[in-house]
Amino acid sequence: MTISKVFTEKKPITAKTIVDKALSFIGTYDGGNNNVIFNTDYYGKEVSGSNFPWCAAFLWDIFRMCNAEKLFCDGAKTAYCPYIHSWGQRSGQLIDKTKGEYGDIVLFDWNGDGISDHVGLILSRNSNGTYETVEGNTASYNYSNGGYVLKMTRYYSSILAIIRPKYESEENGGDTVKTTEKKFVIDVSEHQGVIDWNKVKSKIDGAIIRCGYGDDITSQDDKQYVRNLSECERLKIPKGIYLYSYATTETQAKSELAHILRLIKGHTFELPIFLDCEEAGTESFAPKACKIICDGVKAAGFTPGVYSSTYWWNTYLNNIASYIRWVAHWNSVCGYTGDYLIWQYGTEYVDGINGEVDSNYYYGVFGENSVAETETETENQINIAKESNTSTSSLDILYQVYTDKNGWLPVIKNLENYSGVDGEPVKGIRVYSNGVELNVTTHQMSNGNIDKITITSDKHTIRYRVRTIGSKDYFYWMENKKDTGGSSDTFAGESNKSIDRVQIVVK
Repeated sequence: MTISKVFTEKKPITAKTIVDKALSFIGTYDGGNNNVIFNTDYYGKEVSGSNFPWCAAFLWDIFRMCNAEKLFCDGAKTAYCPYIHSWGQRSGQLIDKTKGEYGDIVLFDWNGDGISDHVGLILSRNSNGTYETVEGNTASYNYSNGGYVLKMTRYYSSILAIIRPKYESEENGGDTVKTTEKKFVIDVSEHQGVIDWNKVKSKIDGAIIRCGYGDDITSQDDKQYVRNLSECERLKIPKGIYLYSYATTETQAKSELAHILRLIKGHTFELPIFLDCEEAGTESFAPKACKIICDGVKAAGFTPGVYSSTYWWNTYLNNIASYIRWVAHWNSVCGYTGDYLIWQYGTEYVDGINGEVDSNYYYGVFGENSVAETETETENQINIAKESNTSTSSLDILYQVYTDKNGWLPVIKNLENYSGVDGEPVKGIRVYSNGVELNVTTHQMSNGNIDKITITSDKHTIRYRVRTIGSKDYFYWMENKKDTGGSSDTFAGESNKSIDRVQIVVK
């Protein structure tokens, strides 16, 4: 029998101590039978079977591994969620369900009977009525007995109680983590058409508005910039702006700077002024363009920043260190390992905007985002945002699907599981990878359900398969556009039959 190692070095026990340890187990799987190290540690022997659910044992073991047993149920040994709830009530450590912070214990009640069914730790409180959590024995298809340690997103409505452990603070030797809320920020341009900002205001925390693109030519001003800016000013919506860069020479970069300065003159901004660097053919000049334009923006009294993808930041902009970073990585976890203030994670539907709009998390305080302040004030929150980004190799595939009932499901890596919920039609799919260029094509029926997908790569063989609702088996694996079953199909799926499961991996 092997018991996992316990830390013996005397250190302050902070929220970060516990959360870091919990996150170190992300991806742990119990084999489908509850045979997992947390149960082994709890029971003193290997156990398996349906009598040994382990979400609470996971938390007990995390605190134990950190020599912090006294902070969890006052040192009592328990793997029973209702006991944890009663401890929180007895100890007076329950807090408002809408006020949870990093490191708090969160208890869930799935059926509304007032009895706790599941437990986890809070990573962050979001502005849209959700928390990001880390939980044991969960999955998208079985919240309370899914077998994995995963990050999850949970609505306030599913929460029974939140308990705040008595972590050590700065006054008694700890290094308490700053718990600034991440803010929901959209970025918009003329492509969104005429936006109803009166409706949008209550759904967002801020907006970044495109002012234009390229050289200082009025025809290249964004056609909705003036209206979008004035509406945000009228409604007091915190705002920043960005300009899409085409610069490949110093002359063009200076013209783009003039373009920005002309359009921001006489206005104030609570978010930075960004240069959008992503245009093919500008890669080699982009670092110099950033310096010319950002230095000019700063000299004019505004806070500069740079927007680009994780790939660009790692490949072309890795020496740009003195400006605020806005990172685009469409995923449930940002794959950029440097510091950043804003993460563009994908798209969302927002009432008042026609179609989906680019969506971001902002890890800071509006109006307090000068370069020096940002690096200090948001350091800990940025570290939270980066957790678990280093476990993915360059050939890993991450993917998730969207269903009407559950929204975007948790991200799956390779063949650790499948993405989907049995019997629920897949409406959307996201596929991500570091180092693998992918082309993903989906076919949606008139009801919005996906019936066919094609995934290809110029440099790698992508294996993927789907299952349709009501079927017991998957279709044959596809390898790019080749059906391994021998048919001439260039897609996975069958016309007019909704899919409910997807699996993807690099061969």
